[in-house]
Amino acid sequence: MSIEVKNGVLNIPGANDKLRHKGTERPEFLDDYTLIDIETTGLSPYRDRVTELGGIKVRNGEIVDEYSHLVAYDKSNKVPAFITKLNGITEEKIINEGIPVDEASHDFREFIGDDVIIGYNVNFDLNFFYDLAQKYNLAELNNDYVDVLRLARAYYSRERHNRLIDCMQRAGIAQVEQHRGLDDSIDTKRVYDDFRKNFTPALLEKAQSKIKNFSLTEDKLMPWQIGFRNPVNGKKIVLSDHVHMDHEDAGKMIENLSGENQGRLDLNTNYLIVGDHDFFNKNNSNLNEASRLNHEGADIKRLSESFFLNMLDNWARS
Repeated sequence: MSIEVKNGVLNIPGANDKLRHKGTERPEFLDDYTLIDIETTGLSPYRDRVTELGGIKVRNGEIVDEYSHLVAYDKSNKVPAFITKLNGITEEKIINEGIPVDEASHDFREFIGDDVIIGYNVNFDLNFFYDLAQKYNLAELNNDYVDVLRLARAYYSRERHNRLIDCMQRAGIAQVEQHRGLDDSIDTKRVYDDFRKNFTPALLEKAQSKIKNFSLTEDKLMPWQIGFRNPVNGKKIVLSDHVHMDHEDAGKMIENLSGENQGRLDLNTNYLIVGDHDFFNKNNSNLNEASRLNHEGADIKRLSESFFLNMLDNWARS
């Protein structure tokens, strides 16, 4: 079976269980939804922590409920200085005002319920909260979603940058972004409402047409399909023996995404993809060879299969 991107979602036979089972993107204008914004200590759900959960519940276009809590952890609540400078969230503030992460996760998942989720660059938020919901055995976060960033790219197609603050300033909504969950949720709604008033059917069709739909293992992909966010582009990649992906199909996918599927590790290898269970296996020959080559000057990044595939799924959804 072909590895494909269907409606913006990566489908990889034999390894779909490695992916976050998030919902499907729906570029459209809704009256009822939950809009979320999450603050974190960094960009990676694997390394960084959620510091604040914020959201608004909307019915008939009006805000009917709000959620806003700092999130406290048992072990560490340290916040990088650049994050504190950005949004004012400190370790002391989290300790004094935050609620335990398990309680916050449960309450926020209930707050979202079965609603379609809306957000700005919302996959970032979905990844972090999906993992929290999974960690605390909550209902899977598989809600469909609307990414306001995709609407912005269609509306401001000639602009180089389409951050939330850019849209806010262009529409006269505000001159500064608070980088706090509830405040940014409300500002995102204002941007979404501004688009609702000004979008034409042609613009909405343009936004919807940007959802990716193509095979990754059949014909060579065109540059406009691959895009500049493709994480495989220009990378030399080695697949270990114990990944769940079909090796032949995975190799075709890498080549079609303008990467190089290497048969063996060398000093020029960029990524070694290993099975999830092998990632910390000290007896894994590929990991040991990668360590040896790195000591000789290589820069081989060792990625678990789940990390690699979710990286590709994030690109597929972009």
